[in-house]
Amino acid sequence: MTIKTKRLNLTADVNSGSALLLFIGSFFLLLLGVAVSPAVERSFIPALTGLTGSFGGYLVKRNSNNRITLEESKANGTSSK
Repeated sequence: MTIKTKRLNLTADVNSGSALLLFIGSFFLLLLGVAVSPAVERSFIPALTGLTGSFGGYLVKRNSNNRITLEESKANGTSSK
Protein backbone atom coordinates (compact mmCIF):
# COMPACT_ATOMS: atom_id res chain seq x y z
CA MET A 1 0.00 0.00 0.00
CA THR A 2 1.43 3.35 -1.03
CA ILE A 3 0.40 6.61 0.53
CA LYS A 4 0.96 9.72 -1.51
CA THR A 5 1.25 13.01 0.26
CA LYS A 6 1.24 16.55 -1.01
CA ARG A 7 3.25 19.31 0.51
CA LEU A 8 1.39 22.48 1.23
CA ASN A 9 3.30 25.66 0.62
CA LEU A 10 1.63 28.05 3.00
CA THR A 11 2.87 31.58 3.25
CA ALA A 12 1.55 34.58 5.08
CA ASP A 13 2.40 38.19 4.51
CA VAL A 14 2.70 39.93 7.83
CA ASN A 15 3.37 43.63 7.93
CA SER A 16 4.21 45.58 11.06
CA GLY A 17 0.59 46.67 11.55
CA SER A 18 -0.77 43.14 11.55
CA ALA A 19 2.15 41.99 13.71
CA LEU A 20 1.18 44.66 16.24
CA LEU A 21 -2.43 43.48 16.18
CA LEU A 22 -1.28 39.89 16.74
CA PHE A 23 0.89 41.05 19.64
CA ILE A 24 -1.93 43.04 21.28
CA GLY A 25 -4.39 40.18 20.83
CA SER A 26 -1.95 37.67 22.26
CA PHE A 27 -1.16 39.99 25.17
CA PHE A 28 -4.82 40.31 26.14
CA LEU A 29 -5.33 36.55 25.77
CA LEU A 30 -2.37 36.10 28.09
CA LEU A 31 -3.95 38.51 30.60
CA LEU A 32 -7.21 36.57 30.36
CA GLY A 33 -5.30 33.37 30.98
CA VAL A 34 -3.72 34.90 34.09
CA ALA A 35 -7.15 35.78 35.43
CA VAL A 36 -8.47 32.27 34.82
CA SER A 37 -5.58 29.95 35.61
CA PRO A 38 -2.97 29.98 38.36
CA ALA A 39 -0.63 27.96 36.13
CA VAL A 40 -0.63 30.73 33.53
CA GLU A 41 -0.11 33.27 36.30
CA ARG A 42 3.06 31.47 37.40
CA SER A 43 4.49 31.59 33.88
CA PHE A 44 3.31 35.10 33.02
CA ILE A 45 6.73 36.79 33.05
CA PRO A 46 8.47 34.20 30.79
CA ALA A 47 5.47 34.15 28.44
CA LEU A 48 5.35 37.93 28.22
CA THR A 49 9.12 38.04 27.68
CA GLY A 50 8.85 35.54 24.84
CA LEU A 51 5.92 37.38 23.28
CA THR A 52 7.71 40.73 23.44
CA GLY A 53 10.96 39.22 22.20
CA SER A 54 9.31 37.62 19.20
CA PHE A 55 7.57 40.88 18.25
CA GLY A 56 10.80 42.84 18.67
CA GLY A 57 12.72 40.24 16.70
CA TYR A 58 10.22 40.49 13.88
CA LEU A 59 10.62 44.26 13.74
CA VAL A 60 14.43 44.02 13.76
CA LYS A 61 14.37 41.43 10.95
CA ARG A 62 11.94 43.54 8.91
CA ASN A 63 14.12 46.61 9.36
CA SER A 64 17.16 44.63 8.23
CA ASN A 65 15.34 43.39 5.13
CA ASN A 66 14.16 46.92 4.32
CA ARG A 67 17.72 48.22 4.65
CA ILE A 68 19.04 45.51 2.31
CA THR A 69 16.33 46.28 -0.24
CA LEU A 70 17.12 49.99 -0.05
CA GLU A 71 20.84 49.36 -0.57
CA GLU A 72 20.12 47.10 -3.55
CA SER A 73 17.88 49.71 -5.14
CA LYS A 74 20.56 52.38 -4.64
CA ALA A 75 23.16 50.11 -6.25
CA ASN A 76 20.89 49.44 -9.23
CA GLY A 77 19.96 53.08 -9.59
CA THR A 78 16.24 52.45 -9.19
CA SER A 79 13.81 53.92 -6.71
CA SER A 80 12.49 51.74 -3.87
CA LYS A 81 8.82 52.50 -4.62
